Formats: sequence, structure tokens, C-alpha cells
Amino acid sequence: MRKLFFLLGITLLIAGIFTAWFFPAAYVGAPAEFTIPIEIEKDSSVSDIAQLLNQKGIITSAYGYQLFAIIDETAKRAIAGEYDLAPGTSYKQIARQISLGPKRNEITLQFIEGQTLDDWQARLILEDVSAVSVSDLAGDTRTGKSFAKGLGEQFDFLAELPEGTSLEGYLFPNTYRVWKDQLPLGIALKQLNEFESQTASFAEELAKQGRTMHEIVTLASIVEKEGRNPEERRNIARIFLNRLDIGMRLQSDATVNYVTGDNNPRPTLDDLETESPYNTYKNKGLPPGPICNPGKEALDAALNPADNNYYFYLHDEEGNIYYGKNAEEHKVNRWKAYGE
Repeated sequence: MRKLFFLLGITLLIAGIFTAWFFPAAYVGAPAEFTIPIEIEKDSSVSDIAQLLNQKGIITSAYGYQLFAIIDETAKRAIAGEYDLAPGTSYKQIARQISLGPKRNEITLQFIEGQTLDDWQARLILEDVSAVSVSDLAGDTRTGKSFAKGLGEQFDFLAELPEGTSLEGYLFPNTYRVWKDQLPLGIALKQLNEFESQTASFAEELAKQGRTMHEIVTLASIVEKEGRNPEERRNIARIFLNRLDIGMRLQSDATVNYVTGDNNPRPTLDDLETESPYNTYKNKGLPPGPICNPGKEALDAALNPADNNYYFYLHDEEGNIYYGKNAEEHKVNRWKAYGE
């Protein structure tokens, strides 16, 4: 009898110790006021998760969490992803949280008029998006790499583009909210949808002028870089069209800067000799595609330019613009602007 009572006492003592150790950790918890980031890999076992939680200091016993998983099946339904968990959180709460999946992180991305595809890629890389995934999606006209084929099936204006064309020019600049786990496709779709919305009224005027959307966007991208306000943009758009009409080179500094990667208001003579189809000092006509992502004002200016008979323009160092009808007037304007 004494042996029985002894064994019963030992059993109760062990049960008491177990209860004092296990149940508070499993069902009560005492979460800290800070969280620790963890990442649960795909196909992680309960043992893997328990070890991870223990190593990160979120729980004090990997064995305790594995024991809890025997009692509660929820612990076996973890969804891979990133989580922020507070040390001291109960096993039950941890199991519930990781079985629901990671909280989606919605971020704000702002793109301004005149930014390039390179700028777009650099911004997404800051959000841990790989450069390869961005390039595969958006392409690169300069190297003849096309944007992802599936996009052309969703947007008619993309389906009409020449082979080897990127999304340069069509990623409409604005401020967007997007799920981080949907990058880069999520932001591209938002921008392409916005481009489609902003240019929905262009079709009739394009048909009337016999011009394509790609021509308008390409011209608008140059106008975006060259003009500083709506009036200038409309006048500059007309100047470029006047030049195109007579087979004169556009001679846009912005197209040269696109090739060199500089932002020089007055490219050097060596820059002007750069061999590239985008160098409008050496090549007639529009470049193969846009040199940036233009905003609505530049797109409107390209579609509805001012009425003038100028063929030249330049800005002085203060930003004032001078227009000229011929080379002689342009020479005078250069003297006014630069003293040369």
C-alpha cells in the first residue's frame, strides 16, 4: 500500500511539474512587447518549426511545441512564409497564426514622370525583387529583349508593339498600393491598366492623324524630358513633328542621355557621336521606342501639339526657352542663352 501511495505521489508530482511547465507555455503565454522575424520554409516539419522557434528565442522548448502538436493538429498545418512572432507567445497562438499564413505586406510605390525602366527596376530591387525577374517581365528594347509575352494577350496596345520592345514608356507614373508578394507583376499590371485608362480616348485622334500609339508614346517620352511645362511640351512636340515632316534629325539631347546613362543638359561632342539607334543626332526619325515613362501632359502634348512653324529650341541655364524658325535664329538664340 505504501508503495502504491508512493507511486501515486510521484505520478502526481510529475503531473504537477508537467502541468506547471507545459500548460502555461502551451495555452497561456506571456508575449513580449517586441517581435522577431522568422521564415518558415516550404515543407517544414513540426520538428523543423519547433527547432526554428526555439533557436529564435520565441519558445523555450522545442520538445514542448512538438508535444503540443500531438495534442493540437493545428500545429501540423503551418503555411510557409515570413512571420513576426513575439517571444513568449503560447504554442496555441503560434500554431493558429502560422496555420493562417503570413500577413500580406501592402506597400506604396511612387513613380514620377520621366523615370526610366532602369529607375523602375532599381526601385523594385529595393523591395528585394530580383533583377532577373524584372528583366524577364519588362524586357529591354536596347538589347532587343521583349517584355513577357502574356502581357500582350492582356493589353491590346502592347500586342501591337514590334518584337524586341520593352515596357519602357507604358508603365504609367503614379503612386500605387500593391502587395509586396505580387512584385514585380502586381505593380506592372497596375501601371499598364492606368496607362490604358489614361489613353482610352486617344484612338479616334490617332486614326485621324494616321499615327500609332507607339509613335505617340515614343515622342511623348522625349517631350517629357525636353519640356518643363505644358506649353513648352506642346511647342516642342510640334517642333519635333515639323522636323520629322521634312526628314530632319530630331537632335534631342535626351535621347543621347538615354544611351550614355548621363543627365547632361548639354551632351559632349563625344556623346553626340555615340553609335545607337536611340541617338537622334546620328539617326533620322523617332528612336526605336520610348526613352522614359511619360506622364499625361506629355502624352497629350504628343497627340495634340501646338501650332507653330519652329524647327529649333534651346534652354538657357535659368531654364528659359528660346524658339527659332531657322538655323540663323537658332544661332542668335545660342548667343542669347550661352554667349556663344
